[in-house]
Amino acid sequence: MYEEIVGRGGVSPAYFFDSMDFYEAARYLEGMRRKEKFELEKTRLIMWSVFQSQCRKDIALEDVFVIDDEKKVEKPDEEELNELRKRAKKFEREMT
Repeated sequence: MYEEIVGRGGVSPAYFFDSMDFYEAARYLEGMRRKEKFELEKTRLIMWSVFQSQCRKDIALEDVFVIDDEKKVEKPDEEELNELRKRAKKFEREMT
């Protein structure tokens, strides 16, 4: 985390060690990721415009470059849910 925030983010090492709390560090890292996604999106649009002008057929914007969405949530399968239910029941029995 130090390398990301101080090295790439440009935060003073003294501020990182003395004043920055965990919540602030997490928000700072999220902001850095947002900036990186914005730069990737700009690159994707530039590449799309270059490829589009050089191709005979239309190219969909999604074909040029795909950015993974961080908010993508995978649903657990039924086996995982059953395992979690068993563990919850076992924990409940141990607590009573």
